[in-house]
Amino acid sequence: MKSSPSIAKLNSRSVIAPVAVPKASDVLAGRLRDLIIQGHFSPGEFLPSERDLVTQSGLSRTSVRDALRVLESEGLIAVKAGRAGGSMVTLPGRESVARSVELFVRSHGIRLASLLECRVAVEPTLARLAAQRRTPSQLEEITRIHERFVASVDDVPRYKRLNLDWHLAIARASGNEPLTALMEAISAPIRDAMDYQHVTTSELRRAAVKAHTVILKAIEEQDDEAAFKRMDRHVSAYRDVATRPNLITAPTTA
Repeated sequence: MKSSPSIAKLNSRSVIAPVAVPKASDVLAGRLRDLIIQGHFSPGEFLPSERDLVTQSGLSRTSVRDALRVLESEGLIAVKAGRAGGSMVTLPGRESVARSVELFVRSHGIRLASLLECRVAVEPTLARLAAQRRTPSQLEEITRIHERFVASVDDVPRYKRLNLDWHLAIARASGNEPLTALMEAISAPIRDAMDYQHVTTSELRRAAVKAHTVILKAIEEQDDEAAFKRMDRHVSAYRDVATRPNLITAPTTA
């Protein structure tokens, strides 16, 4: 009996896409992750032992260990050795987010221009939030770093380090954890970029000091709009100088 033309046509091509079957360890890691996030296990508590997880899940010890390694790499557990040890639940901090983003930036060779565009998009908002939310101790920290920054204009390595510290202090004062983590992730690659070298001329360093001074004044006075506009002007000018060195001029500071 011959197949009909329509059936023959159907059989001549694939009608079912390849089926992706998740690894057993990934499924278990996902279930444990959900339990941790939903609060079934609190920070400081231990997950069931490997033996118990093998019994409860029906998976091999190798799959269970692989699942625990995934959770450990995500910062959700810390594995303690010894008889009283086990997989203790932890919560990933801001530094783990920053580390992951920085690793992505460095491993993918993200261009300096892209990093600076990110700063322009983020830092004015951080300055505005810092002006609204900064505490007296945070203002004191920002001011102290600024004073050291002013004194470092003739010491380029110190100037670069303090410049980074000042911007990160403002980010922390914003009280916005995700944006602060993003700033922490991109700041070091920006500082270390080879393209950074031509923006550390004496003239531009002194212009940066002036820009920082007026931004700090706005944060001190809790003038959030001025803080936003002055930071936007500062980081936009920096971006233009860093990515188009033929346009180098002293950035506007008012």
